[in-house]
Amino acid sequence: MAATRTPPAWERYAWVAGILFVVAVVAETAVSLGVPINQNDSAAKIARALADHRTTLLIVECLCVVYAATFPIYLWKLYDLLLRRDADGGRALGSLLLVGGVLFVALHAVSDVGIYGLLVGKVALFGAHHDQGISYTLYLMTYALDSVADIFGSLFAFAAGVLVFRSGVLPRWLGWVSIIAAPLLFLQAFGLGGLIASFGLVLDLIGFVLLLVFVLISSVVSLRSERSVGAAAQVG
Repeated sequence: MAATRTPPAWERYAWVAGILFVVAVVAETAVSLGVPINQNDSAAKIARALADHRTTLLIVECLCVVYAATFPIYLWKLYDLLLRRDADGGRALGSLLLVGGVLFVALHAVSDVGIYGLLVGKVALFGAHHDQGISYTLYLMTYALDSVADIFGSLFAFAAGVLVFRSGVLPRWLGWVSIIAAPLLFLQAFGLGGLIASFGLVLDLIGFVLLLVFVLISSVVSLRSERSVGAAAQVG
């Protein structure tokens, strides 16, 4: 029988990355509400608002840098946890988990770090005074990229949910949360996150909230579990 591996302290606390990811996403969403525009507004209104709220956009971008850096750490820990006892049978699902998770966060980062960085740096002021179409196009592109990202997020959510059932290392209800999030994140793409049809934004919001619940609870449960194992190993 293989010995149970006791991870070092720094590795056990890597689960904090999942908590930081959720905190950064929620904070970024809250701060974004300070820019009073949406995908249905005119090019002129969007261009003016982006130029007037560049400080808010800078805060949003900084928070997005945090989530872009912390999610891959959480993904590594989740993969290790779910595949630790089922490396052969869950190999295909594990690959789907990694590919979906990496593309999910990478595309969101391009949208929320890259494009918002462009707007903060130069484009927002130029767009407001010279070419409103540039700011308008870049702003709507964030919706499109986020929608594409969540397609891959649906693959991550599906693989994570199934692996939760197979491994038994997390509560089964958490697996259902992830499984339910998967089709919502997939179907939203047919409305392109609200750009083509409003149902896309509604489905995306619900699916994304469920995904955040999965990340947060799985991180908290796993952190507490590994801390207990580490404490027991020290006593022993």
